[in-house]
Amino acid sequence: MQQERVPPLPARLGLACYKCYKEEDVRLSRCSGCLRISYCSSECQKIDWKNHKPMCKALSSIEKEPMAMATLFFSLPSEPTTDLNVLKNTTEAYGSNILNLCHRSLNRKATTAEFNLVGWEPRCMVCTRTNQLIRMEAAKNGTSPAKIHHLIPCPQCNLSFCCSPAHWDAARLLHNRPCEDGSSRSVSQCAMNRQVRTDVNFENTIAESHAPSGTFMWAPDRVLPSWSSLEGKTWDSEFADEMRGSVGVPTTLSMGPWVRGASDNLTMPMTILYGLEKLNEGDDGWTKKHTLTVHILGASTKELTGAMGFEEILHRLPEVKTLKLVLCGPEMPGGRIPQTISMETCPDCTRRGRKRIHEHACDTYHAFVQNKSTKYSKPDLCIAFTSGASQESTQTWPATFQLKIPSLFTAYNREEAAILRSGGAKLLPALGPKKNAWGSGKVIPEPNSVYGFYAVNGWLAGGFK
Repeated sequence: MQQERVPPLPARLGLACYKCYKEEDVRLSRCSGCLRISYCSSECQKIDWKNHKPMCKALSSIEKEPMAMATLFFSLPSEPTTDLNVLKNTTEAYGSNILNLCHRSLNRKATTAEFNLVGWEPRCMVCTRTNQLIRMEAAKNGTSPAKIHHLIPCPQCNLSFCCSPAHWDAARLLHNRPCEDGSSRSVSQCAMNRQVRTDVNFENTIAESHAPSGTFMWAPDRVLPSWSSLEGKTWDSEFADEMRGSVGVPTTLSMGPWVRGASDNLTMPMTILYGLEKLNEGDDGWTKKHTLTVHILGASTKELTGAMGFEEILHRLPEVKTLKLVLCGPEMPGGRIPQTISMETCPDCTRRGRKRIHEHACDTYHAFVQNKSTKYSKPDLCIAFTSGASQESTQTWPATFQLKIPSLFTAYNREEAAILRSGGAKLLPALGPKKNAWGSGKVIPEPNSVYGFYAVNGWLAGGFK
């Protein structure tokens, strides 16, 4: 059965219809209950009401709880501020409080789509007020509902908000100054937001044409004549021209959204290659091995659905005959007994007798190693994509670190990358913490925040031998 798309970012922000995702040439009406989402017609709202009703009622019920309201208002900054630490702490505390209140009302955990209505709720950039808080504040002060003004979006990007013109005056410098998450030092939050809108529109077009999931996947089908260092290269320099010819994009159009869309999957093989290059600096023997073995720790559906992209490793290493990937993680389908699967290769690789083998194991990596016992052999690289290695998995990663295998860990953002602990192994400065040149180019605004972005494998958290 086809899985329904999670509503894209504009729909979560009330800037597009939450059911059909249209935002152009439609008149949107905001849900009067939760004030978070909008619909283009009563028909779309009626169709979606069964799904939206539980969370809508949970969110609107918060306004009837005096203690909850007092807690939410207490955390607001007394004056507009551009202190990112204050804004971050305030929005995270607010989002956590809202989600806990919703869980209590729902009597269950929120679904991904429901969580998104909290995580990406529009907020004032300098005081963190939301539309709901503005309504609650107005009711508290006896203001007529007709005189309530909702958040004002930035007219350029439409993805950042303030609660008044005065607060926009305070926020403008922050909004337009260079953003540390940008692709270059000159890119502002406003420009990043506009890129996000472009990428969302691209995904919607792809979904309407041939990919109902909204996911664009592309990988080259050529084999390069020899290995070439990735140092100093970019997504555009390596893929843009080739992709233009492959998918038939006219020269009058930018390849930006196409390359960023493809990078969301190609980031996995390209980060593997970059990690191997840095861990073996000065020795290119790994590029000429008969069999190159990579173990992917904490693997899940992302690696399964993107399996096609891993052949890019073979395509950039023409002297390697067999690529063996071990996908190991508690979320992998199947049981603890590993399953070996022979994957298809492109006609050129098949003609040369080259192979790609995947082994799937539903287990933690250190348990996988123990179960293999004497049959275990160290791989050329262990890698954990966006692992949260020192947050969600603090109890399981240390045992893996102690194995002393050439390893690389990536992270979604700077904060996650900066707190990796390697169990005593010496981290290589070339592998982080730093931005990953081969992280996904498709960035997403941070949830429960008014500033900042994250990306799949956006940061290298650290690597060691």
